Amino acid sequence: MSTTTRVMGGRYRVDELIGRGGMAHVHRGYDLTLGRDVAVKILDRELARDTAFRNRFRMEAQAASRMSHPSIVRVFDAGEDPSSEAGGTDSEPVPFIVMELVQGELLKDIIARGPLPTADAVRYADGILEALEYSHRAGVVHRDIKPGNVMVTLSGAVKVMDFGIARAVSDSSST
Repeated sequence: MSTTTRVMGGRYRVDELIGRGGMAHVHRGYDLTLGRDVAVKILDRELARDTAFRNRFRMEAQAASRMSHPSIVRVFDAGEDPSSEAGGTDSEPVPFIVMELVQGELLKDIIARGPLPTADAVRYADGILEALEYSHRAGVVHRDIKPGNVMVTLSGAVKVMDFGIARAVSDSSST
């Protein structure tokens, strides 16, 4: 099993693990159709059995896919893949989201190294605020902005990611 290449949705090769969150893990991937590097976020197998978590994951993909802004990680595709690794007869499909692969590092790792130059801190805050302004205009409130959900690219640009607990402003439970 470890020597076979995993392909999700018949299109996305899943490579090495590059990140892990509360409900999913992110792998470097490759879009076999378009010939480009991507990030593939896969819902944890245990959570994939829970309809509520699958719906939440799908809502994240839908919220993020509505936005196209330089400071927000782009979502290219989403789907569910039959579980070929579970080995059981009652396995659930595993949801995945295909996103832009960002080359850089987490803002939390940059902050952990020590004080930032003022100009860098202002540039990062400005990028985050631009992303939030855009997402709010698109009707999406992120609800989990933190340095662990912000990437800084190799050129110093900000990319806000992980709209996992975002809520649509039009949702009747929002105030």
